[in-house]
Amino acid sequence: MIKDANTSPFVQIGHIVRSQGLKGELKVLFDSETPETIEQLLMVYLRNDRGDFYPCRIANLRVEGKGNKISFFVQFDHIADRTSAEALKNRALFVDQEVAERFFSNHEEEQTLLDYEVLNDQNESIGLVIDFMDSGAQTVLTVATTSGSLLIPLVDEFVVEVNHEAQTIRCQNLKILEDL
Repeated sequence: MIKDANTSPFVQIGHIVRSQGLKGELKVLFDSETPETIEQLLMVYLRNDRGDFYPCRIANLRVEGKGNKISFFVQFDHIADRTSAEALKNRALFVDQEVAERFFSNHEEEQTLLDYEVLNDQNESIGLVIDFMDSGAQTVLTVATTSGSLLIPLVDEFVVEVNHEAQTIRCQNLKILEDL
């Protein structure tokens, strides 16, 4: 979930990857891979070439699973053919902030991890979280250390505790990551 601007009432929740089929269906990559969350969406917003937001009602949503990957296919009520769908390729999808907070709250938690202090097994500071990314399997934190950057997967093997009050993340087994 990416906030567009401080003054914008909209939050980016995904983007259109490509068109699918002849009837204007679109393959969409959402920031949440929870089908139950996505299936509740009735309307999203797109941006035109001028940068104005306009509403798009979701007429049909299809979820397709292959292996451990979930794909979402969306049909908007105003898109009826492949040519119209192709024109929307690579466009971002937005919802208003209230909807985003209800449906995509797990990404808000990740946003709050920015600038958290990262501690090792001995409670020594090793750096600050400066970024995070979704690797597909898990979220990976980018930590600025005195010797460069360290990538730490946000999984139990490496992250022992996240303390929101103290804004710290206590980690273990970091030697494995430093050797990579």
